[in-house]
Amino acid sequence: MTRKAFIADVAAASNSTIAGIEGVQIGDEGEDFIFVFTTGSGDSVLIRALATDISAYPKGNTYFLGIDSIPAPPAFARELESIQGSLTGLTVQSLLSKTAAILRSLATGSEEDPLCVDDDDVIMGGSFQDIHAGHGGYGGQEDGEDDEDEDNDWSPGSPFSDVFMTSTKVTLDPSILKAIQGRIRQDAIRAKLAGFRVGILAGMRAESADSILSISIKVAHLGLSEQAIEAWDLESHQYIVLLIHYAGPYVTFQKVMDTGVRQLQIEFRLGVSNHYKPCLSDAVAAFSTSRLQVSDILSNTLELGENSTETDDRKFHALFISSPMNQLINDRFLSLLKIRKNDGLGWEGAKQVYNQHQSRASMSSKQPVDHSIREDITKDLPPLAIIDHLEDSGDENYSLPLISMQFALRYLIRCTEFCLVCHNKTEDSFEALKPYVCSNPLCLYQYMALGFGPSIEHSVATQPYVVDLLVSFCYASAHARSLRKYPIGMGLVVPQPVPNAIVQVTAGEPSKSPPKDPPSESKVSGIHEVDFIWAQKEVVMDAEDLCDVRVGDWVEITTQDATQDPGRNVFHFRVSSYMHPHMDLINSGLDDDTARFGGGISMPQVIQENNVGRVPSQNGTTASPSKDRIRVKLAVFQMKFDDLSVVQKDATILALLRNMPSINEMRAYLQATKATGEPSFRNWTDRLCPAALGLLRWIVASNLSCIVQVDRYPGQPEADALSKNASRLEQKVTNLDGWVQFRFAQGAPDKEQKFHKALSVKKHSISEEFPTLFAWHGSAVHNWHSIIRSGLDFSQIANGRAFGNGCYHSSNFQTSLSYCNHGRGALPCDAGLRYWPGSNLKIMQAICLNEIVNAPQEFTSNTPHLVVQHVDWIQCRYLFVLCGDVPGTVTKDNGLNNPIDSKAIQYIKQDPTRKVTGINGNVLGIPRSAFPPSRTFSIQNGSKWAKKNNESPGNQKKKQKHGSLTNIFFKNTADDSDDLTDDSDLEDINFLIDDEESHSIVKANAVPQTDFIPGSLDRSTITLLGPPSYATSAATNMLARDLQALLKVQSTTPLHELGWYIDGDAIDNMYQWIVELHSFDPKLPLFKEMKDANISSIVLEMRFGRNHPMSPPFVRVVRPRFLEFMAGGGGHVTAGGALCMELLTNSGWSAVSSIESVLLQVRMAISSTDPKPARLAMGGRGDYGVGEAIDAYLRACRAHGWEASNMDDFKVGFASSSN
Repeated sequence: MTRKAFIADVAAASNSTIAGIEGVQIGDEGEDFIFVFTTGSGDSVLIRALATDISAYPKGNTYFLGIDSIPAPPAFARELESIQGSLTGLTVQSLLSKTAAILRSLATGSEEDPLCVDDDDVIMGGSFQDIHAGHGGYGGQEDGEDDEDEDNDWSPGSPFSDVFMTSTKVTLDPSILKAIQGRIRQDAIRAKLAGFRVGILAGMRAESADSILSISIKVAHLGLSEQAIEAWDLESHQYIVLLIHYAGPYVTFQKVMDTGVRQLQIEFRLGVSNHYKPCLSDAVAAFSTSRLQVSDILSNTLELGENSTETDDRKFHALFISSPMNQLINDRFLSLLKIRKNDGLGWEGAKQVYNQHQSRASMSSKQPVDHSIREDITKDLPPLAIIDHLEDSGDENYSLPLISMQFALRYLIRCTEFCLVCHNKTEDSFEALKPYVCSNPLCLYQYMALGFGPSIEHSVATQPYVVDLLVSFCYASAHARSLRKYPIGMGLVVPQPVPNAIVQVTAGEPSKSPPKDPPSESKVSGIHEVDFIWAQKEVVMDAEDLCDVRVGDWVEITTQDATQDPGRNVFHFRVSSYMHPHMDLINSGLDDDTARFGGGISMPQVIQENNVGRVPSQNGTTASPSKDRIRVKLAVFQMKFDDLSVVQKDATILALLRNMPSINEMRAYLQATKATGEPSFRNWTDRLCPAALGLLRWIVASNLSCIVQVDRYPGQPEADALSKNASRLEQKVTNLDGWVQFRFAQGAPDKEQKFHKALSVKKHSISEEFPTLFAWHGSAVHNWHSIIRSGLDFSQIANGRAFGNGCYHSSNFQTSLSYCNHGRGALPCDAGLRYWPGSNLKIMQAICLNEIVNAPQEFTSNTPHLVVQHVDWIQCRYLFVLCGDVPGTVTKDNGLNNPIDSKAIQYIKQDPTRKVTGINGNVLGIPRSAFPPSRTFSIQNGSKWAKKNNESPGNQKKKQKHGSLTNIFFKNTADDSDDLTDDSDLEDINFLIDDEESHSIVKANAVPQTDFIPGSLDRSTITLLGPPSYATSAATNMLARDLQALLKVQSTTPLHELGWYIDGDAIDNMYQWIVELHSFDPKLPLFKEMKDANISSIVLEMRFGRNHPMSPPFVRVVRPRFLEFMAGGGGHVTAGGALCMELLTNSGWSAVSSIESVLLQVRMAISSTDPKPARLAMGGRGDYGVGEAIDAYLRACRAHGWEASNMDDFKVGFASSSN
């Protein structure tokens, strides 16, 4: 085999799925290649493999392996050196497999569980052997030993010993099951009490072998600014959800401490949902690439009675940084947790210890732990990002779900402080809106080339037209040959550029054989002249022309002179089969209908039967070409993009972008594949070639500005137009109709930092009221790719410099618009499409509105234009693009968006001497909401914003309140956390409150904060019943136990947190309970009216029938009387005082419902403001009668189609006069 085979194998290995191996790319000399090995902890090592005799590859060749990472981990270097003598005769794939296996063994201490850093790999302080010699599976045994003491993973004396070491369901003593279930419930309750929502998706029972738990919190609670929420594509009402999958029995904190990490069967996924509890199918899909046992999950779901039907509200979506966050949590969290607990450090200290001792060589040095390391919190953070269960808990029974959620939120909320790849703190002092990478070159490489940064798929799904904008600018720049930077160092493998493609032979012309390149050129360049049958996507090679290509490789078909329009007549295909001379190709985006490309790619002409160019068949005879056969050039993807000339780079980028799927195709693919797991463009192997995907990643990732779409483009579907952020219309600049608006929520962090520094330096010499001014800058479309990334500069002269050196601006829109022409340096193909064929925007012109330090006296010139020589004084704030429907036509009146009430919007007051005007000369209205609250502006229209307090009430940090098990389902009086109509699923409520022992963690140490006085109710005014004739000892005993459980909760919970009260001493009939509801939210009208009427509680009667618990209790309001619904009342109280709730009917009742859950939901219903809040009638005077309550209950059931309970048992004891 030849050098070609070696290069081809390296190219093929770049798509390899070997665990831990990524970033395979050929070296500069073509005789070596590099790759990245990533450990389970996320640490990466860059390795170079040099082929010593490439001419004899593979049998006669061997390799020299070296580490390019600085510093090189000593243990890895020694291990690679030890295998040098065993590498002879290996193919590239075999070498990678062998190397990965060796390094995995080193990283884990075992080859049995790859890519999972065991706790042996980190030192816990002092002498590792001295401290942890007794911990089985945790560093106290040598590599390769079996864990003979696995059955003792729980602490001595624990009732859970011998329980969790099997993945199958086991039969245990009921007392053991009860203890385990109590601990599971206790962990969940602790998370709930800390302010999180808890959802049981599957399992979570003592005997479960597979479980999924969700821990969630509303985005509104994260303390994020409105700008950050918008930049992260979130909405305030959504939930950040951490899914925890136990691929075996439940894992407690103690088990983590006593067990090696690689033995723990627990996984995490962080995402977002519109509901606190995602649907089960999405949760299963989130773990679809892991060890999830779907059948067990579904069976557990049936046990819970959960409905696994997908709904839009319960969809689970990835965050824009879900990939790096999931890697951090899954690979490092448990190890860091063990370091924290054993060495008494914070998360940052544990991470530093982890990094210092990631190799066995450093562990052997017994380097002491630095206990002085403390958390470095440099900014005001919400309580959720600061509260630490490990420090705040009063006992050692820590909740692992709570700790894991706090860990995830710590890094999510502070993600801009940390590198996305190595997760270490960055050195940037400016707080960016989106996270980036540190200054480590390896992190930058992995961010750009390997996709370790924000998800490209997420960007396309949530900001498709921003991606459209970026790709369009890159295409225009390559088209005009004005790119300043290229995707160098990303390992892009592309086809050899075709210098002169064969000119087509059209029907009726004299047949000519196209001139052939010399054979030597074909062999060197990898370019082949072939016949191509378009309909079958089949290539027929010349008999003597062998092609060094394999199934899965990509090839390029060129149909006419590439210099006429680079990329226009170039088609990319994936090889699906090859048996010389026939090669079958595939590209799901290229079919007979090329309308999807906007007419940008020409269909090839066909050769008629009377043309020469007859092709030898397999048996050596000459066959006539078919009617759809065309003579083309074929080039295999095996050329390094970095080795191309500048002209070739531009042409290659054009070809890749022309063949790239359109924005609509990308979105359709993501929508179609998300049901089976998190969609990835890497899996779109029949449509998107690796080089195009790498180019797309570079285009999106290299843009460090945060750009958001403000309004929709012409023809954008109404349902698609900013469906998630309709409020962005408030950020729309006025008096600029016909242009699609994009806003820079933040420029590139380094540029933004320099701008703010310039403002700070000049603050004493510029106007305090108008520190900045706004002005237009126009430029050709092809310049914007560089402007967005590098900012404005004046290194090149494009339109002359009559008024000196600097960046030219104008306060007049029309003046700057004159510079938005198609630009200089037109190519011979200038008649072709200037915009990306896959674009929906079809950008024809672009102009930006910039913010400039208001020091015109120091500009190079300030009349008639503003010529700013200090580029750090300029920041782009808005970008406006003019879209065209088809080439040569522009839609000026595009009917964008419905009008908004500009009177309700606050606009920035501009410097009177430098007001910027729009299309018709009217002054622009620049919304204040488009800028961070920290910026100070004078405001006009609407209410004035105080300069000293630009923070809106919605952004004020609110301290999380912790309450009792009952109170956590309700909105705290000082908190706007969740709606009063808490939507917790019934099974989740029952899970949390079903066990008496779970209430032992609730502390009754708070001072009552309510005017309700227990025992003040005069019960003599209420009709009481004697024991019913249907009473049985079994039912009576069950009700007695329920009452005892409620009284226990009541005795351990502050009154104002509990919200209900039962006088146990006054109950002498177990079938009739009197319950008082009190301490309602002060924001409710009901609270104020009760206060005015001197009413401290709502008195309820609960009656239990003969079929309890198989049938629901009858619950009615005794007093006070409520305003009827028809008169404007609400709160789910009927005209007769009965509760209008399906839960209290046969249709909605469940025999497993506890009485406490009924009280919780009744209180939520009365507190509900949907559709109307509850109000008192006539000052609340008067009582409801039993009869009218029953009649109202039956009417409500008939109206809603619910099955009513048998009311005969409840009619005993009331007089007809009460009706």
